[in-house]
Amino acid sequence: MNACVWCGRRLGGVVTVSQLWRWGPLIRSAVCRACQTRLTPISSQHCPQCGRQQTDETVCRDCQRWSGRPLVNHAVYVYDAAMKAYMQQYKFQGDYTLRRVLQEPLRLALAKETYDVLVPIPVDQATWQQRGFNQVTGWLQTQPFQQALLVQATRKAQPQSAKDRAARLRTAQPFTLAPNAASLLTNRRVLLLDDVYTTGRTLRHAADQIYLGGAKAVTSLTLAR
Repeated sequence: MNACVWCGRRLGGVVTVSQLWRWGPLIRSAVCRACQTRLTPISSQHCPQCGRQQTDETVCRDCQRWSGRPLVNHAVYVYDAAMKAYMQQYKFQGDYTLRRVLQEPLRLALAKETYDVLVPIPVDQATWQQRGFNQVTGWLQTQPFQQALLVQATRKAQPQSAKDRAARLRTAQPFTLAPNAASLLTNRRVLLLDDVYTTGRTLRHAADQIYLGGAKAVTSLTLAR
């Protein structure tokens, strides 16, 4: 019997009749039922522009303050204490096994999106060397994606997670287009993929570059808001 990749509990081996009749190998979850309910999905009542959970479906105050080209972001989960604990263990402590917790939810979320090219938000060289992986692409399984964006600096002066809202909004453009970006993006619908939408500054910087690469539309999807 396998163990849950998040809490370590043993996973049950119950097989349903429909699974027995299904052609092909059995697909077992890597996460126990208890851990599958630890994260809070964003309900139908959310901001239509950024995906923030709220009590109605009006555009939130944060989105109303943005100027320029709008960016529609869809989010899967609320960034609450459980999601923060998950991100701490997966992203900051480098527990790569935990990527399996959100691979299936992300697959289902991507299936609802309309796009031609999937572009994950990249990490800088120092983060890659220290952590050994991009937390965003770690959630992808067989979904094709393009590395159309590069981080200009090799190291962040201060990580986004350590900044307050005002400092995040002042962040300079960190991205540049990859050498072959135009051939990938011209007249295409691009979906940006990131882990957490906080202020939207990072995604808007990325969208600006993607539009410069010739994309006809840019939207985004994040695991949390």
